[in-house]
Amino acid sequence: MTSPPTNKPAPLGSMNGTWILDKSRGQPSMRGYLETMGVTPLAIEAHEKGEEEHDTIHIIEFADDSFTIKKMSRVNDFKLELKLGQEFRQALPGDRIKTILATSDCPGQNVKIVSRMPTMNGMAHVIDEKTLMREQNLLVLVQTLTIKNELNGNENTTVRYFVPYQGEVGAPAATAKGPDGRPMKGGGARQKSVEDAMDDDNDSTYL
Repeated sequence: MTSPPTNKPAPLGSMNGTWILDKSRGQPSMRGYLETMGVTPLAIEAHEKGEEEHDTIHIIEFADDSFTIKKMSRVNDFKLELKLGQEFRQALPGDRIKTILATSDCPGQNVKIVSRMPTMNGMAHVIDEKTLMREQNLLVLVQTLTIKNELNGNENTTVRYFVPYQGEVGAPAATAKGPDGRPMKGGGARQKSVEDAMDDDNDSTYL
């Protein structure tokens, strides 16, 4: 006698791999985040237009004690390596410091990155939570990004969805910056309005 079929959920797996921003759902625009940072409306519009024309790709490598992410978008081209549970201090232009702490209660399936950084509107506290989910047969990486201005109390939460990407990862955008907020070498000419949006007074780590 055969046993009745069971409806066990498929294994969740790991977020290791390449992910592309799904612009058809959630809040692919970073308008609220940038407004909380004090970026000008004109520069935000330029940023949104640029994001429509260029894919946002995250390449993630997760180990038991570390989290590594390479971000490629209209404004980013850099790799960030974090030891879980150890605060990382990142030097920014103008002798400023950004602190980052990554933790995970299930490495490979979720990560919480807490940062404190200077912006043109004062210090900002940022919580970036990435959670792996399964929707039927498709893995989805959900990013919940919350920023709060410590000076005026303004707060914004943005939710973005990423799906697995199997295609070829192209060259960085000409407007992309490295982790220190400076243009990447060989990036070529850059649109002034987009450059203003991601100027040294702002941080594009989460875009």
